[in-house]
Parts: sequence; structure tokens; C-alpha cells
Amino acid sequence: MVLFKNWIRPSLAFLTAVFLFILIGILSIDDFLLGLANKQIVLIFLLIILTSGIQKNLGKEFFYKIFSKRLSSSQFRIRMMVLVSGLSSVLNNTPVVAFMIPFVKDWADSNGYSPSKFLIPLSFVTILGGMVTLIGTSTNLVLNGLIIQSGLDPLNFQDFLYLGLIVTLIGLAYLSIFSEKLLPNNKGSKEEIIGHLNEYLVETKVNKSSPLIGKTIEEAGLRHLKELFLVEIKRGNRSITAVSSDRLINAEDILFFAGNTKSILNLINEKNGLELPEESQIYSNRFSALSEAVIPSGSDLVGQTIKESGFRDRFKASIISVHRKGEKVSGNLGQIKLMAGDLILLMGSRDFEINISNREIILLSKTGEISGKLTFNKILPSILSGAILLLGVFGIIDLFLAAFVGIILMMILNVLSIQNIKNAVDLDLLVILISALTIGIAIQSSGTASYVVKNMNLLLIGASPLILISVLYLITLGLTSLITNAAAVSIMFPIAYEMGLQAGLPLTPFFIAIAFAASADFMTPIGYQTNLMVMGPGNYKFKDYTKIGFPLTILYSFATIVFINYYYL
Repeated sequence: MVLFKNWIRPSLAFLTAVFLFILIGILSIDDFLLGLANKQIVLIFLLIILTSGIQKNLGKEFFYKIFSKRLSSSQFRIRMMVLVSGLSSVLNNTPVVAFMIPFVKDWADSNGYSPSKFLIPLSFVTILGGMVTLIGTSTNLVLNGLIIQSGLDPLNFQDFLYLGLIVTLIGLAYLSIFSEKLLPNNKGSKEEIIGHLNEYLVETKVNKSSPLIGKTIEEAGLRHLKELFLVEIKRGNRSITAVSSDRLINAEDILFFAGNTKSILNLINEKNGLELPEESQIYSNRFSALSEAVIPSGSDLVGQTIKESGFRDRFKASIISVHRKGEKVSGNLGQIKLMAGDLILLMGSRDFEINISNREIILLSKTGEISGKLTFNKILPSILSGAILLLGVFGIIDLFLAAFVGIILMMILNVLSIQNIKNAVDLDLLVILISALTIGIAIQSSGTASYVVKNMNLLLIGASPLILISVLYLITLGLTSLITNAAAVSIMFPIAYEMGLQAGLPLTPFFIAIAFAASADFMTPIGYQTNLMVMGPGNYKFKDYTKIGFPLTILYSFATIVFINYYYL
């Protein structure tokens, strides 16, 4: 319930659950610390680091080379989906989506198409491609960690390859045919805001006799206004963005404020020499540093108000609007509590991007992306690291060793630095994954899983293995629609384990069923992080996911259950 309602950060929710299990004696502290030494958990972070290195090395030139602007929307969608599904089979899928969102959106905007026709397919094929290999998604590795921690033989490459390829091909075919018809043709939030800037910004002019002249923004009392944020000063032909507290006010400055624009009258009535200009400059001002960004689920901004986060001083940019689930968030701008998936519109200096990492916010409109010609020598580090990783994926060398060697190679070739590695490591994710492993152990060791399965068996007396697998799959599918996939697989693992034991059947098909079900969240934006990441940029509503995701879920689920029945049972 806590995860579904998003009352607290997921990492804190998981950690609290573990603490309660330790408090009542179901778990020991050693059980929790075992997660830190779990090879699969460490492998997840090695893959995330390696993914960030490959992304940095390839840059946007790689994608602009592949995707010509002369492509039709269908050609672009198919080519994008094939490439991304392939990448996500060996690279961590969340960074892949974070990297691709700005590029896909830019291609759509520059060719006159709506990004909403491409971004859900981007997320969905990343999920599908991640199921082709054991390392494609952290959910598979969490499950493998639980299996190994229980003293069982781990899942292998073939357990994911065949079924993963089948559901990926089905998904590619379905999305290629039906995306254009089932996805909305949404106008971007940025375009809507630019068309109605006067609803988001208001301007005042400093008259020549104003007592504010010569004072800093702080001294003039314009830094901590209740319902307004000072986002830009226009001084002659010069625009000053991300206005600092010590900036001096000059006569005839034009001050642009964001927030509750109706409250500007209260500010003017204070007789401080501010007045409404005779001619509005909101539409004539270019606002060239107007950018969109998404708050990812691992960002430390989640749960903080805009004012508490110190956003303006921290990122040298000002938020002028927040959109959530396709709607503008109303209320006092400074008191809006930021949530994962929020789309924010920013005004900042032209180089404010240097203060931002994808861990904190994902910029959707960046400048200076093309840094040079794409050459073989430039992408050689990615080719070598990718080749070593594939050796690990195919079992020729140890996968852990392959990922580690790939990172070392990236560092030797000056692609990755220690700071890059620090930026790639998400402590929130680490807490969630370790806690998920521990919770799985708790459900198993407490006897909860055994009790649940015994009662299920009373309802399923005489049921065939196919029915047992189907029931397990559907329960996991329902759970992953409400909470994160890592949480779903950690809760369902002990139940799958007990169900297989009590039925006297091989355990592998039960584990494969929960692995594929936990990653089958195509009907909601909340169960899978990449779905949430594209919600704001695509200006989607909850129903958009259900409309295109429900048929895909049926096809995916049918293929999965039929394959498991014929391949394993």
C-alpha cells in the first residue's frame, strides 16, 4: 500500500519493512548484510556503470548516423524499436531510455510528428528486449540472486533467450502495426506552454524612481516571495536567467516572474516602484533557454518541494511549470512537492546543463549534442567493452568478470572517470535491491510462503501444472501493476519456490513465470520505471498505457504461458 500510494520514497519503504522484520526476529542483521555481498546485486551496478560509459562514448552522433531525418514515422519507429530492444538485452534498460528520450523527442519535433507516437513504444521495447538475457533487466538478476541465496542452481542464458526473443518479436510486430492508431497525438507540454506563456509568466518593470534600484534581489525582498519566483531579468537586449540573490536591480529592468500570476497585483501594490509595462514582452522575448526535463524515480528531488530543493541555486535554472500525468499541477509553485515522472519546464542560462546529471533530472531538450564526426576509433572503447560483455552473456567467460573488465577498459581508454562511476551509482536502487532480497528471505523463512501456497492448493486440488503456472503468473502480473517489478519478484519468489516444491515439479518454470510476469507491466505507468519516465515527455495519461498495453499484455502472457508449458512441463 505504501509503495502504491507513493507515501514515502520506495527505498525508505523497503528499508522500513526490513527493519520491522529484524525487530520482530524474522530476520537478523546478517541476513540484510548478505545482500551487500550478493554477486548478482554487485553485477547490476557493474552493468549500470558500463552502460553509462558506453553511452558517454557513443554520444548522440551514433543515433543521428542511424536515423535519417528523411525516414517516415513508421520507418523511424521500427528502426528505433529494433535498435533499442537489442541494446536493452545487454545494457541496463533504465539508462538506455534516459539516453534515448531526448533523441526520440528531438527527431519527432524536428520532423513534425508528435513524440507521443514514439515514447511508449520506446519504453515497451526496452522492457521486452530486457527479457532476452539474464542481464537485460535488474529484475532478472534480483531473481537470480534470490535463487542462488536459497542454495539452488541459477537460471542460465537459455532460460531467457528463446522466450525473450519470442515475446520481443511479438511486441515489435504489434507496436509496428498498432502504435499509430492506438497512441494519442499529443501536443508537447512545452509547445502548449509557449502558446500560453501569459498563464505561466508575468512581467513587471522597475520605474526610474523605484526604491529597489541599487539593491540586490535579496535586499529587495524578491527572493522569497510567497507565490512568485523571479526567473529572469531583461536588461536592454540582455537576458539574465537563473537570477542570483546578489544580483543588483537597475532602473527599467523587466522582471519576469513564474507562479501564481494573479498575485502580481499584490507585489505592485506594495509601492516599490514596480509597474506593469505598457507593452508586454512575454511573447517578444525569445526565452531561448526554455527546456523540458523529467524527474526520474531515483532523484533526490523526489519528495521535496521546489523551495526545499533549492532548485534555482543548485541547477542555475528556475522551474516555471510542473506537469503530472498529463495535467498542470496547480497551487503555489514553490510548495509543489516533486514526484517521480513529473515533467518540469525550466528557464536557465544557456550552459546550465553542465550542472545536471541524469540521476537528478533528465533533460529532454539539450544543446550542443553533436560534438564531432563518428569514427571507428572514437567508438572503439564501446566495441571492445561490448564484445567482452557478450562473451560473459554467452557464458564463455564469467559474466561478473566480463562487466568488470569492460569498466577497467573504459577507464584505461579515458572514457570513464572515478567521478563518472560515482554519478552512475544510485544508492536508492542499492537499498531497494538489497532490501528486496532480504524481504524474499523473510517471506520464505517465516513460513508465510508455505502457508499461502497450502491454502492456494486447497483451491487448486487436482490442478494441472499449466493451471498452477498460469495462476502464479497472473498473481505476479497483478502485483507488478501496483508496485515495482523488483518488489513483485521478491514477494513472489518464495511463493513460486513453495508452489514448485509442493507440486513436486521442477522449479525453473515457476521462476521463469514470475520473471516474465514481473516485467510485463504494459498497462500502467507505475509498475515499471521506464513507463513513468516517458509519461511526462509524451504528455500521456494513465488510460493511454491501458489502451495500447492491454492487448500487448494478452499477447505477451499467452506466449509466455504456452512456451513454459511446452518447453518445461
